[in-house]
Amino acid sequence: MRQYFVKEKLQCGSIVTLSEEIAHHLKNVLRKKSGEVIRLVDCQGSAFLARLIVDEEVQAQAYEQLASRRQRGRITCCPCLIKRDKWEMLIQKAAELGADRIVPVISSRTIIHIDEKEMDRKLARWNKIALEACQQSNRTDICVVERPVYLVNIAAYRSDNNLLAYENEANVQLLDLCDNRDITIVTGPEGGFSSQEAEFLNSLGFRSCSLGERILRAETALLYALAVIDAGRNVL
Repeated sequence: MRQYFVKEKLQCGSIVTLSEEIAHHLKNVLRKKSGEVIRLVDCQGSAFLARLIVDEEVQAQAYEQLASRRQRGRITCCPCLIKRDKWEMLIQKAAELGADRIVPVISSRTIIHIDEKEMDRKLARWNKIALEACQQSNRTDICVVERPVYLVNIAAYRSDNNLLAYENEANVQLLDLCDNRDITIVTGPEGGFSSQEAEFLNSLGFRSCSLGERILRAETALLYALAVIDAGRNVL
């Protein structure tokens, strides 16, 4: 069932006029008709079933509120920037896997050049990818992609539980460090972090952990980490 986010606060009986973009998708792409059912998530993260009213405008009337899901700590992901196609796939899949915030990181081995003149456009695209992934996966909250930061400024994004996926850590597994607190997970670029960068992150309270015996691609490492965090929380 298709899900969309709306800016209004909903209750059963509420009728909301959908945005031009959503209306076009429903009316002209999916060929939806009046009476068909979609999911709506309002500005407070409450999910509803709603029936479409398709005319010149497309509206939807909420008729049933859905049960809220179990609340867990937020996940802030701090992956180093990688090439465009892989980066956009990373955003999409991270949003599907439960990331609440994605903070692109620039480290000493990051090979991507940041053009500040293009950054607003890139951010809009990245956040659109995240929004669509949240809608597709029936999330009731939106994953936000923030402006890139240099590694030296990463302290501002620490949470209750701060983790560093590091290939030179063999004794501590990520699964052993998972809990229901807010988590920040940092993953490296192609080539990984230097030993100095790892030491710097450790000094800020990021605990090094292993993602297993294999060396993973940069985009795979974050997605693997998110899956492990989700699995770890499910058994708590």
